Parts: sequence; C-alpha cells; structure tokens
Amino acid sequence: MSDKILSLKTSASGTSATGDGTRAHAGTPLTANIVAGLLSGFVSLCYSIAYGSLIFSGSLAHFVNVGILVTLVSGGIIALVIAVKSSLPFSIGGPDSNAVAVLVGLAGSVAAGATAAGLPPNGVLVTVLAAIAVSSIVTGALLYLVGVSRRSSMIQFLPFPVVGGFLGGSGYLLLSGAMRTLTGHSLGWSALAALPDLPWLAWLPALVVCGTLIAAQGRVKPYVLTPLGLGAGVAVFFAGMFAMGQPAEQWRAAGLLFDRESLSSLQLPVMLPRHEIDWALIAAHLPECLAVAAVSALTILLNASGASVATGFDADFNQEMRAAGLANLLAGVTGGVVGYQSMTRTLLNRRAGATARLSGVVAGLGCFAVLGLVPGLIAWLPKPVLVGLQLYLSWGILREWLVASYRKLGLADYLLVVLIVAVIAVEGVVAGIALGIAAACALFVFNYSRISAISREFDAHTCHSNVERSIEDTQRLREHGDAVVGVRLQGFLFFGTSNLVLRRLGKRLGDTAGRHPRYVMLDFRQVSGLDVSTSATFLRLKQRCAASGDTLVLTALPPRAQEMLARAGVLTADVRTFGDLDTGLEWVEDMMIGRPDCPPAQAVSPGLAAVRPHFTEAALEQLERCMQVRWLAQGEPLFARGDAGDAVYFVEAGRVTVSLPLADGKSMRLRSFGAGTVVGEMALYTQQARSADVRADELTVVRRLSFDALQQLESTDADTARQFHRFVVKVLASRLAVANEAVRAAQ
Repeated sequence: MSDKILSLKTSASGTSATGDGTRAHAGTPLTANIVAGLLSGFVSLCYSIAYGSLIFSGSLAHFVNVGILVTLVSGGIIALVIAVKSSLPFSIGGPDSNAVAVLVGLAGSVAAGATAAGLPPNGVLVTVLAAIAVSSIVTGALLYLVGVSRRSSMIQFLPFPVVGGFLGGSGYLLLSGAMRTLTGHSLGWSALAALPDLPWLAWLPALVVCGTLIAAQGRVKPYVLTPLGLGAGVAVFFAGMFAMGQPAEQWRAAGLLFDRESLSSLQLPVMLPRHEIDWALIAAHLPECLAVAAVSALTILLNASGASVATGFDADFNQEMRAAGLANLLAGVTGGVVGYQSMTRTLLNRRAGATARLSGVVAGLGCFAVLGLVPGLIAWLPKPVLVGLQLYLSWGILREWLVASYRKLGLADYLLVVLIVAVIAVEGVVAGIALGIAAACALFVFNYSRISAISREFDAHTCHSNVERSIEDTQRLREHGDAVVGVRLQGFLFFGTSNLVLRRLGKRLGDTAGRHPRYVMLDFRQVSGLDVSTSATFLRLKQRCAASGDTLVLTALPPRAQEMLARAGVLTADVRTFGDLDTGLEWVEDMMIGRPDCPPAQAVSPGLAAVRPHFTEAALEQLERCMQVRWLAQGEPLFARGDAGDAVYFVEAGRVTVSLPLADGKSMRLRSFGAGTVVGEMALYTQQARSADVRADELTVVRRLSFDALQQLESTDADTARQFHRFVVKVLASRLAVANEAVRAAQ
C-alpha cells in the first residue's frame, strides 16, 4: 500500500508526545510489541522483495536475486536505525515506493549505458549496484545535513503541484516497472502487445492481489490487508499450478518463480570487484541521485506528518531527517537502496499493538533472519504476486494525484501535475522535476502579478501627517486634497506588479489633470523587496512627473531599494525622499499651505493673531490679559506625563510635540502642534493628569490659560469665556472631521 498523504500541515520541529517510547510504555506487555514487530517485519519483507524484483527487472532480471539481497539487507538496516532514532517510538522504516520508482529509472539507465559501453555482465551489475549505493549515500548525507541544520521546514516551500507531479510520476514509474517485470518491456505498446502471449498464471494472480487489496481497503483491519491480498494471490497461483499439473521447476524456468540459488551464498555489493565499475557513467547520473534525495526528503516530511496526525504523537521532523540520513548512510556503505520512514507500515505497526521501539527492532531483525535462516522460502514466492503488489501501489498513487487531486486543486495546478507526470513518463524524472519547478515558478509569478501591490490609495483628504494645524490651515488642506496622489505599496515588487502601480497612478493623474502643484507620493514601508526590473518603472514615473511639473515623493525606502534606485538615476535632486510617510506628509502639507521652511519663532511674540478670526477684538484682548507668556527652548518640556491638567496652552509660534515614553527609554511621537493650535485642553476639562509628554521642537512661544483663570473669566466676562469654549469646540470638530474622512477612506 502506498504511503498516502494524510496531512500537509508540517512544522520545522516538534517533541514526542511521550518522549522516549520505550520508557513511556515500560508497562506495556512485551508480547504485543513482538507480535506487532513480526507482522510489520513480514509486510516489510514482502515490500523489500517486491522492490528488489522491480529494480532488477527487464535487462537486469537475471540479477534479481542480487537485487532481493540488496533490498533485504538495506531494509533490515533502515528498519533498525529508524526504530532506534525516530521520534515516533513505533516507527517502521524501509525501502519505499516513491524513491524506488526513481531508482528503477536510474538502474535501467545505468544498465543501458554500461551495456552500450561494452562492459561485461558482471561489470554492468557492479556499476548498477554502485550507482544505487551512491544514491543512498548522497541521500543520506543530504538528509542528515537538513536535520542537523534544522532546515526541515524549507522543504515545505516546494510548490504543491510540483509535489503532486513528483509523486504522480513515481506512480507511473511503478506501473511501468510492474509491466517490465511481467512482460520484459516498460509500459508502452510493446508491453501491451506482449500481454496476450503471457500464460494466464502470469497475470491472473497479479490481478487477484491488486483487486483484493483495492476491494478490502477500508473494510478490514490495516494489519490484515496486506497478508490478505498476498495470500489470495499465492493461493490462486499454486492452485492454478496444481490444476495444470505442471511442476514448479517448469514455472521457475518460465520466470514466474525465483531461482533456487540461496541468497545467503551471494556476496554483498561491497564484496564485489570494484575495478569493473564505470564511475564516469555514475557521475553522469548524479542529477538522478539528487532527485532521489529530493523525493526522499519530501516523502519523509509527508509520511511523518501523516503518522503524527493519525497517531496523535508529535513528530520531530528534524530528528526524522537525521534518523533517515544515518540509516541511508549505513545502507549505502553496504550497497543498499534508499529507504526511510513508511507511514502505512508505521500505522500498521501501531494498530497491531506496538507502543515501543522493540517492535521496529523485531521488524528489522526479521529481514536478517530470513536471509540467514530460511532464504529458500523466497524461491516459493510467485513473481506475479509481487507484480500485483506493485500494481496496487501504482494504482493508489495515480488515483491520488491524477483523479482525486482534480477536486482539490485548481485547473491550472491540476494540469501542471498532469504535465509533470507526462514529462517524467517521456523524458525521465530529472526533466519532469526541472520542468515542474520552472512551470510552478512561472505560474506563481503570473498569479502574484495579479495581486495588487497597492495596499491603500490616499490623498490629502484621507491621509494626514501627525501635525496639528490651525483651523484655517486644515481647511486649506481639505480644499486642495486632490493635489496629493499617494499609494501605500506592499509585498515584493517586480516588473509585473510595478507596472500595475504605474498604470494606476497614471489614471489618477489623468483624472486630476490641470490641478497644480501636485505631489505623487509612494510609501514603501510594507514593501519586502524590489526586483531590479522595477528601476525602469520608477524611472518612467519620475520622467512623467517631471514632464507634468509634479513632485515625486518617496517615503520609507528600504536601504537596498534606495541604493538600487539611486544607481538607476531615479533619486535625483528633484525627487524628495523621507524616512517615513508621516515626515513626507508633513513636508507636503507645509508646501501646500505655503510654509515650506517652517521658520522658528521670532524674538517678539506675535500675540494671538493666529486665532484672531475666532474672537472679537475685546475678547482677544481679555484673553491675552488672562494668559501667561512662556518661551520654550528646543527640547524644553512644556509638561510631562503625570503632571496636573491645570492649564491649556495656545501655540503662538514654533511647534511642540506630544510623545509617549516607551519602556526602552525611547518615545513615540503622537502629535505635533504648530502655530494657531491649542494643546492640553482635554486634561483641562477632565481635570485628569497629563497622559503624555510635550516638548518644544524648536524655539517656541506659548500662552498659558490656567484652570483658575478660566473659572474667573467665566464669572467676570461670560462672553469671552463663551467665545473661548466655542473656539475649543471648533478645534475638536475640525479634528473629528479629519478623523472621519480617514476612517471612511479605510473602509
């Protein structure tokens, strides 16, 4: 049964829900773990034999016993290492269909190349075995490095359609390998043409195994499924053999049973002559070895995630990578095939009663027990039964990615999966992977370019600096709000998205044509990066602004983006740049109201001239008599947070800033108040302590009206007090109108 994907919700690392499984389940009966391990070992044995015969099929079929030896040895090593090192105490490891599907193509290509190079049969064999061992060592090294560097989460960035294409392609390769085992030809017209000439005993047991597994899936216990399917196929094969009255040796000669040669008499690959290995040919196939490593890493992540969800244990994915890396390094040294954690065998082991690492150890030792004690039993395992198991594996993978994924994926993503599978079928795994990644990147760029890089559009009506201005200046800014054409950018900018920004700004500039001066503002605070291709777009925007007499204002440019635009000739003297949007808006507002330089306060107080339109002459004179003039040097505090709210201040000249002190000793600017504004009025009316600090930004003149003076004014000159209160209401109403416009624009 193929390792189906139960979940793609993975994390970089986790901790086992129970820590070390052996200690956590010290009270678990020993028998349950041994029985579960024996069952898992039997299933792993069947898979290993099936994979060995699959890899060594076609032109390598006469070396199939060597292939079975290799897969059994590596299966035992991997199962033992995974059992000891996995973060899941009941994990079962071994050769897996996804990696084996790629190894089938690798072995076939290397064998064809070695034969074409004129190597003798023994040279072809050792070269193929060396290529398999190199793929295991490369895979083990890369997996271990990923686990040690704690970079397992990086695998999640592979585009999902590419993942589906990889796995769907492995399903096709398994199907093609099954056909090669059955007919001697890979999946194609030649294989289909050879099917009618096969004896029914060659294909019927395979169909029985596959059909039984499909029909029984979900209807019987998981630990019963595989033995049931294999048992049905074995029964059909031997019943047919006896019914036809032909001896086993005849079917052995026909290739339906393995040779009687004892596997224990064969040499491990490391003992074979190395001088006949064509290392140059192996080096030419290194990209396929890397493909095996990539498929293995991805499958480990998915299998561990699925097992974690199904069992409720949190898997440590970095530890799983390290365990699989060490297992493959050891398997590669002995010439073994790639293997790793199997989700289906792990779940089977768990549901059979396994709770401790002992079950995995028993499963691993079972492979060695067969080799050392009863290797002859393998000679009685019909090859059509293994073909049926391979058909079932390929059916599960192809159904998952070519049928079921149609309902889960968008049309473009689904077609990409199909395309990758088709390319793998025609050109091989490396070509399919390369095409898939390239196509997924192109699709991502296309989809990303359709996402607007503009998070918000604004003008002077809807976006203001944190500078409080007089009622008259505020009204002037509102009347000429269209003079500001601004956007807040977001995400990563490249040619496609920046062109959309340019077109949008061009439309807005066209709608406000004839209104001068205009300020084109771009805020980069939410921009994560810029591609060099955007330089041309912003250069065109600068040229357009220069031609129409507009001023280009850029705010919050990242350092690297600023350097890139400067090299492209965008940042010249006529383009204004500011560290943040607030500072840029403040400069634009000063320009719009005719105060570009914001001169400091004069040596002589100008009096309350800035608020004269809101008072009668008599009331203004009375207010001036009730107030105290105060001069503030730059940085001098007007009042501090926690001070009594016993006065209101009229700013005659200069500017003060309200700031909130932070825990790290710094302060955050809340609001600045220029000439013609009042500050501190809320605390005066509520009689609460000051909520923030206020300091002078420059030489500033303020007039202080105390609470006692206001009360006396209310009792002696009610008309002046009424005009004062009315003015404060106008100030608050002006602030509220500005805030309402900003809220409406944000909706």
